[in-house]
Amino acid sequence: MAMTLKKLLLGILLVITATTWLETLLKTGPNLLFAIIFLFRYFRLIVHVFSYCYWYKPTPIPETPKWNHSDCTVIIPTVEPENPRFEECLQSLLNNKPKAIIIVTVGKAREEVCKEAIAHLHARWTSTKIIVTYNKVANKRHQILHALEQVETSIVILADDHVYWPSSNYLLHIIAPFEDPKVGSVGTEKRVRRTGKGCGLSSVFNFWGCIYLLRHNFEIAATNAIDGGVFVISARTAAHRTEILQDPAFKKAFAHERFFFKWCGPLNPDDDNFITRWGASKGWKHRVQCGEDSYIETDLGSPHKYLHQCLRWSRTTWRSNSCSLFTDRTVWRAQPWCVYAVYITSFFNFALFVDPTLIYMLSRTTFGQTPLAMALMVLWIFATKMIKLIPHFRRHPADLWLIGHYIFFAYMHSFIKLYALLTFWNCAWAGRDLDEVDAEAKDDAPSEQLIVYELNGKVPEPKYKLEK
Repeated sequence: MAMTLKKLLLGILLVITATTWLETLLKTGPNLLFAIIFLFRYFRLIVHVFSYCYWYKPTPIPETPKWNHSDCTVIIPTVEPENPRFEECLQSLLNNKPKAIIIVTVGKAREEVCKEAIAHLHARWTSTKIIVTYNKVANKRHQILHALEQVETSIVILADDHVYWPSSNYLLHIIAPFEDPKVGSVGTEKRVRRTGKGCGLSSVFNFWGCIYLLRHNFEIAATNAIDGGVFVISARTAAHRTEILQDPAFKKAFAHERFFFKWCGPLNPDDDNFITRWGASKGWKHRVQCGEDSYIETDLGSPHKYLHQCLRWSRTTWRSNSCSLFTDRTVWRAQPWCVYAVYITSFFNFALFVDPTLIYMLSRTTFGQTPLAMALMVLWIFATKMIKLIPHFRRHPADLWLIGHYIFFAYMHSFIKLYALLTFWNCAWAGRDLDEVDAEAKDDAPSEQLIVYELNGKVPEPKYKLEK
């Protein structure tokens, strides 16, 4: 009886408090405007924190799994087979024992370099078939399509040439969600290798790269736990059912995607965004696997290259999110939370402009004209920027000294995002000179297995009808 009375009194107190706050917020126009901006910006963060901490759960490996290593083929498009870290990438993948790895490079010369670089790996990893082939054009989408014609397994893993799978059980974890027959694609946790120390230029840029992907991990895990949505299944490493990618309709659309009322294109980048949207539009579920056996590591290159990557990623966000909302429109039905929390908010998420606006609007309210109110607002803004970074600082506590650099990057990124909006039509693969790669391969004879995807949209039928 006493506990019931306490709960009743607590409920009454909460109602009175909420009513008082509501009356205060509606008292003046500035009060209401501040409340709207504040809730629009931070309600999703509050929900995502609870989702990430309490609702998200990775899919465990079942005792008797339906899928195993022999059901997986890995496709690696590359234009840099001579990169010394490419071998390390391959070794980490081979440790997971997929049935096959198909490496697609550009031009006969790079094919020979690749074959020579990996020749000694065949003897050590005999359970995995390694295929090296080439395309004549440095186009990641066409390279993937070329390799897909040689896939004979039910699951295909798309992986970049600069990723590493630290765990030998990684493959089993990433394919575990496919036990659900409605799951079509699986994403993974991503981490940038921390390669620097101190406050030097390379260390700071590497730190920015670490936190950039860390924030992505937070967002995709949180939203996936709420309504099953993700803004992208990153192609750094992504698992897909082969039947999705070998669908002739997918191949045609994938090879010739255009944007902005089909005036611009065809696209070379944004391949992972397209696959994510395509799967959702066909009714497939997406899943995200995070954990110590479910993450990949990657390098982000030089500081100059990293800034170009940030610009390319921002352009992709403008193009892909607009397509999701206004062209494809599947998300309105299938991912209602993500419509607000991911797609719409991405158009307004300019910290450099929104944060000062919030502080100014607070100063105009009837409850924000004291130094304490201003201090609490600044503290709140700071705390919300830090909460997603806790996992990184647990792993690298020495990076706490770089918090100031992170705040600078968070606001500087608003300029990158704004410039990306003004140049969204630019779909060049920033950070790599693909024209030079094309020039080196233009006189090569076609690969014996080369499939050319002409602009007339004709694509070959899939070789395999896969069932399990």
